[in-house]
Amino acid sequence: MLKVMLVDDEAPILNNLKSIIPWKEMNMQVLTARSGQEALGLFDIHNPDIILCDIRMPVMDGLTLVSELRSRGSAAEIILLTGYQEFEYARAGIKYKVRDYICKPIHYKELENNIRAIGEQIVQNRLKDPFQQTVSRIQEHEGDQTVRKNPQQLMAEAVGYIADKLDKDLGIEELAGHLGISCSYFSLLFKNHLGMTFVEYVTAKRIEAAKYLLAHSEKSITQIGAGIGYHERRYFTKVFQRHTGMTPSEFRDQARNIPAM
Repeated sequence: MLKVMLVDDEAPILNNLKSIIPWKEMNMQVLTARSGQEALGLFDIHNPDIILCDIRMPVMDGLTLVSELRSRGSAAEIILLTGYQEFEYARAGIKYKVRDYICKPIHYKELENNIRAIGEQIVQNRLKDPFQQTVSRIQEHEGDQTVRKNPQQLMAEAVGYIADKLDKDLGIEELAGHLGISCSYFSLLFKNHLGMTFVEYVTAKRIEAAKYLLAHSEKSITQIGAGIGYHERRYFTKVFQRHTGMTPSEFRDQARNIPAM
């Protein structure tokens, strides 16, 4: 089911949009917001697929909202609604990759047809993308029990968590639990956004930290290994050599321009 967010400070228009268009028949769930700030809060939780937004709103106008949504990584299809027909608004909408620009009074049948076409296109694109298809299925099974964060927010939090826990035994189960998502969903998101598996990423970061410490600190190799999560020197040496082609001692000597004996 696709999620649609309606944003307008005028309650009558918001009610008409919600009641006149056959959302359920189009297999769409509707969220409503009376302000840009409220819309941002809903976005952080639900990450809607389609957004209908009024341009003229107090405090935060529609274009400011769209700009903020794009900066947060939203790829939603956006339709701007406005009673003002100045070209500058349409041009600004193009800048933020707005899908359509509709002037009030709203022709509801025309708007319904536009939304239906956009929804069908989103579904078709997902069917062509195995990753998106799998993610959508997992999200449906996970339900709405927990507050939703968009994939960019989840992965940013995951990267920060890993950086803080490099010296610990860190597994997918722990991190997925921390984020409040399933292990399978986490693994899909991680590979898609970081370009490597969780284990590959953690190992790469540990080796990166080891290189820096070997070159810039006086800590022993055993201490450095333990500090990045390898508590057995032999295993640390094996992993380090596999990724760099040299032992930690050889790397340290080379980094300090000391000829190997």
